[in-house]
Amino acid sequence: MPQLNSARAPLPTRSYLRAATRCARVLLHVLVGLLLALLVTLPGGRRLPRERLTGWWNAQLLAILHVRVRRRGRPAAEARMLVANHVSWLDISVLVADVETRFVSKAEVRDWPLAGQLATAAGTFYLRRGAGGTRHLIHALTEHLQRGRVTVFPEGTTTDGHTVLRFQPRLFAAAIAAGCAVQPVALRYGRAAGGEDIAPFVGEQTLTDHLWRLLQERELEVELIYCPPIQPRPGQDRASLAAAAQAAVSAALAPQNATPAETQRERPAALAA
Repeated sequence: MPQLNSARAPLPTRSYLRAATRCARVLLHVLVGLLLALLVTLPGGRRLPRERLTGWWNAQLLAILHVRVRRRGRPAAEARMLVANHVSWLDISVLVADVETRFVSKAEVRDWPLAGQLATAAGTFYLRRGAGGTRHLIHALTEHLQRGRVTVFPEGTTTDGHTVLRFQPRLFAAAIAAGCAVQPVALRYGRAAGGEDIAPFVGEQTLTDHLWRLLQERELEVELIYCPPIQPRPGQDRASLAAAAQAAVSAALAPQNATPAETQRERPAALAA
């Protein structure tokens, strides 16, 4: 008679169970987002508070992921253009959950499954490649800045969060044309419990791999720092305005400025895993 193997299969780790549970919640939340995206595109949907709905949806996503935001400073009423360093796709959720704003993205995002539909429904401005693409975008941004707020990631790519790349100046022309202030915003992510930098979305990572790693973490903290707004001077060009904004973000992220901050959104106890 064959002997039964008494060794048990290893049980799933707690982080795996946590990730699986949160993954199911994320998928359900994405379905809610797609439903909202459909509503705002229906006849009469323009009357819906698009920015408010976008902020609510992203705030709930951060809660599911257990991302806790600590804020320093406040968005200035006169600053219609926010410019931030870019670390992760999480940056968008962190910002729009805190302040009503639209974003600028490359045109390819419009065709991405799910993400493209959500971005378009949120009122994202797309930069078309080719002749005239930037000019048309600056015109659209200038018009929007007369009544609303837009956020730009002028580095043009994501980084590890420890350095700030040169701010590309071209879209700063919209703030100059609209006569509105620019407010630099710095994003600084904490480390995972094991000391790893899990927030940066860089290199060859796929979105699914990055999301799965985030889902396993008990909690992630991010510091959202609003720097003083910069009002363009008469005759100031976009290059010098971009350089001033980059300097402000770099200074805010300097190690000596990593101070305790006001808790903007605490992790709800009901979400603890």
